[in-house]
Amino acid sequence: MPDYFVSDVHLRLDRPERSSRFSAFVLGLEADDSLTVVGDLCDFWFASRQLGLDPMRCPGLRSLARFRDRGGRLTILTGNHDAWLGPFYQEALGAEWVEGALERSSFGVRLSAVHGHRLGARSPWKGMMEGRAFLQGFRALPGPIARGLAGRLERSNSRSLARTHRRHLVTYRSHARSLIDAGAADLVLLGHVHDVFDEPIGAGRMIVLGDWIGGSSHARIDDSGVQFVADRPLASTVPLSVL
Repeated sequence: MPDYFVSDVHLRLDRPERSSRFSAFVLGLEADDSLTVVGDLCDFWFASRQLGLDPMRCPGLRSLARFRDRGGRLTILTGNHDAWLGPFYQEALGAEWVEGALERSSFGVRLSAVHGHRLGARSPWKGMMEGRAFLQGFRALPGPIARGLAGRLERSNSRSLARTHRRHLVTYRSHARSLIDAGAADLVLLGHVHDVFDEPIGAGRMIVLGDWIGGSSHARIDDSGVQFVADRPLASTVPLSVL
């Protein structure tokens, strides 16, 4: 009965490839396993424009519901894309919804997991996208305009990727070190940054879980320890000497 951790799946009905990839992973879990999504299970497009549709049309969501029906334990942390979807996740998936950080002991490993978007490194305008007003306004836009704005956002994120990594990693390492040095955690799990990082921090370890948009990654904890599995190379943009 291992504990699994993923982040930034970004499910939406019009992106079937990521849903199919995630569904295959979930269907491979055993009935007594535990799965924690460290934020952004669904994309803001789902939260604003597809929430009224049948969620079981999405293979990724359907697989989670079946996992819970088999007896699996499902926990979802709030992310910046799905900050308002807690009641939906609880009702549709039978998930435990956690606002903020999750503190848990898993096979003797003291862990702290949080999406990371509220640790202080995001741009102020990104914070505005979490609000109900933004989601309601985006829902009301005609389809072509909404898709155009979403495309511009993706291109902007791509252009600023290296700078975003640097800003967030400094903050993430400081956050992880404060917990590890205080003896509050052995392992700190984070999301939000869509690349994968696995680094020693003091006497502990920090893992940034990566996304499922173009690939897959997950952490697994069992009686043999912590394993991090990713289908892409680990990234590094800020030297450890920063801290």
